[in-house]
Amino acid sequence: MPWWAVGFLIFFGFAVTYAVIPAAKRLALRWDLIAPPGGRRNHAQDTPLTGGWTLYLPLAGAFLIFFAVALTGRLTMLRPEWGRMLSLFLGTTWILILGTIDDRMVIPWKQKLAGQVLGAIILVIGGHTVSVANLPWLGTVWFGWFGIPCFIIAVVTITNAINLIDGLDGLAGGICLFAALTSAIIALVKGDFFIATLGFTLSGSLLGFLRFNFPPASIFLGDGGSMMLGFLLGTLAISSTAFFPGQRLGTSIMILAPFLPLGIPLFEVALSIVRRWITGQAIFLADGNHLHHRLMDKIKAPRATVAIFYFFSASLCALTLLMVLGVRSPVLRFLATFLTLGLMVAFIWSIRLYSDRGLVLTLRNRPHFKFLGEFLRFMTLRAGRAKSVMDLLALLESGVRDLDFDNVEIVYKEQPLRTWINPQPAHPQSPRLVSEESFNGWHLRIKWSQPLHKDENYNEYLLLTWRRFLNTVKTALPPQPQELHPGNDAAPASADPKIPE
Repeated sequence: MPWWAVGFLIFFGFAVTYAVIPAAKRLALRWDLIAPPGGRRNHAQDTPLTGGWTLYLPLAGAFLIFFAVALTGRLTMLRPEWGRMLSLFLGTTWILILGTIDDRMVIPWKQKLAGQVLGAIILVIGGHTVSVANLPWLGTVWFGWFGIPCFIIAVVTITNAINLIDGLDGLAGGICLFAALTSAIIALVKGDFFIATLGFTLSGSLLGFLRFNFPPASIFLGDGGSMMLGFLLGTLAISSTAFFPGQRLGTSIMILAPFLPLGIPLFEVALSIVRRWITGQAIFLADGNHLHHRLMDKIKAPRATVAIFYFFSASLCALTLLMVLGVRSPVLRFLATFLTLGLMVAFIWSIRLYSDRGLVLTLRNRPHFKFLGEFLRFMTLRAGRAKSVMDLLALLESGVRDLDFDNVEIVYKEQPLRTWINPQPAHPQSPRLVSEESFNGWHLRIKWSQPLHKDENYNEYLLLTWRRFLNTVKTALPPQPQELHPGNDAAPASADPKIPE
């Protein structure tokens, strides 16, 4: 592939994404794909969630252009075959649609995970798999059929890893930009023009997208965009870092190389699982305590926070290129050693960002975190069994009864509909958080007051759990609003006397 073609692909991706973003913002309003401020979000106004589609359009164009050129017989392909190319296109499209549905109506995590596995199965049907690897103490191992579940696990893990770090303006997009460039360069050197075409096109698209997504962002990737990027880049990484014909790499290189460009998202996944297990939080319930949130709280500068992650992401990608391409220069070897040591220091320092909470307080409040996870699961089941709208709204009493809120009030058409009051408020000397949330289309507002506990992480997780429950109630409401009538007020006492500090 000549360099002018590389430049054309990058420009093509950039131009298409940049041009369609204004239309994507307008369609977001029509499709109700909007992220309102509040909760775990830091933005101050409604923001479109259609960024993934602005990246998909140039990718779809690149697919079609490559297919058309290949059909003419003018392009000799090393790999992949037609089945792999078509399955990658179909799987990427499906994951984008799945994520967009999740943006629109919030899919339960089990169903979303099943949809991601289905996307990976589409790839497997097309011929994608892990066939051979050089493992410690075992040497070269041919996986056979066992390579299929390994491939599915790898792709699904990376899909969720990118989705997980998409919590700060420009963060996921920038990391994916470096990963896409790395995959494209390696594929170009190896003569894999299909992977190179997708990688360079995606790189240009992300450059155009970051113009609108860098802090402060005016458009977001949404779950559709972040999941699509993880799905596609996971497949590209595994494909682009396979062996050259006749090449022999060290064991550690073979194991690490496919995942280094996406090292930050994968590290965040591992850290989140361990952190949530220690604190007693639900593993699959998102929170606002990720590594980028911690760093943001420490330096108080969104752009500087993103720039730090960009630096380490670029370092990981540079290490990948040095290892996979087998560069022998002493200068580059010194650079690789320096980058490795720097990344190890950064790893230790990132762990220390979580040390200020205190192990004693963490273990003391662990049962309360576990209770919030069980509360959300139980109340979600109860919402699914509600027989009427009023039965559904009556579940909000649990805020006072189970979560020790001071009060919960339902306002319908600016008139009080139901009110529950805690006769024995928890921590009466503590500050109070007063907030509300609207149920669009139903003329409903939910207002509540809750005490603030000493553990800030518990306060954040408590509010997150409550908002997730409110979203469950929203989803369970019928699509057509009904006329509602006031019921009797209630003043239940707290059911759990063991109140966290």
